[in-house]
Amino acid sequence: MARRLTELEARVPQALSQGLDAAAAALELAASAKAVESAVAAGLTDEAQVNALRDSIGREVKGLEAAIGSNANQAVVLELGSAQTLPHPFLGAVADAQADALQRSVGDAVTAVLEGRPLASTASAHT
Repeated sequence: MARRLTELEARVPQALSQGLDAAAAALELAASAKAVESAVAAGLTDEAQVNALRDSIGREVKGLEAAIGSNANQAVVLELGSAQTLPHPFLGAVADAQADALQRSVGDAVTAVLEGRPLASTASAHT
C-alpha cells in the first residue's frame, strides 16, 4: 500500500499536467476558430490580417499552469473593444464554453493514474 501511494504521489502531478495540456490544446484550436469568427463579426475583411490573428493564438503549459492567448494587438482590440470598436470577445468566450471539457480532461488523466491506466490514453480524449 505504501509503495502504491508513493507511486501515485509521483504520477498524479504528471497526470494533472498532461490532462491540462490536452485541454489547453483543445482550447487553443477553439480560440483560433473563434478569433476568425470574431474578426469577421468586427468587420475585419483583410484575409491576411484575419489569418495572422488566427495564427497568433498559442498556448503555454508549465506544470500545473496553462495560458492560451495571442501576441497580436488586434486580439486585444477584438477581445476588449476600443473607442472606435465594440468588443468581439473570443478568448474569454472559448474559456467559458470549454470549462467543462477542461475539467473532464484533467479529471480523466487523474482517474487513469488512479486506475493504473497509462497516461497516453488520456492525452487526446477531449481534443
